[in-house]
Amino acid sequence: MPLQHTALDPARSEIQTLTLLPGQYDDTIHCILQIVSLDDDPEYEALSYVWGRDRDSKEIFFDEQACTITVNLDAALRRLLDETEPRVLWVDALCINQNDIVEKNVQVPIMGRVNCGASRVIAWLGE
Repeated sequence: MPLQHTALDPARSEIQTLTLLPGQYDDTIHCILQIVSLDDDPEYEALSYVWGRDRDSKEIFFDEQACTITVNLDAALRRLLDETEPRVLWVDALCINQNDIVEKNVQVPIMGRVNCGASRVIAWLGE
């Protein structure tokens, strides 16, 4: 099922961040999407990874809404789970509305700024 996104304001340099809620490796993954402005210097980590094949998929949840992600992204998020603290991430596949060509045309050119603004860029190479 496609993830429901809220429209972003390009004039405010808005992006969506993903809050990975606390959990253990084998738990169902729960997340929250939040709109932030890059102009406000938000705190987040950027995740870079190989997308993988769409046919190999797993489910995660955003406010009880199921969302299908690749096995590679699922593995990365599981490794990033913290048992007690939420973790704020920027993940292109989830934080950019992949079904909205207008949003993609605005967001893709600012990915360099998004990565530079992250407190850390995590490169996930796989298991």
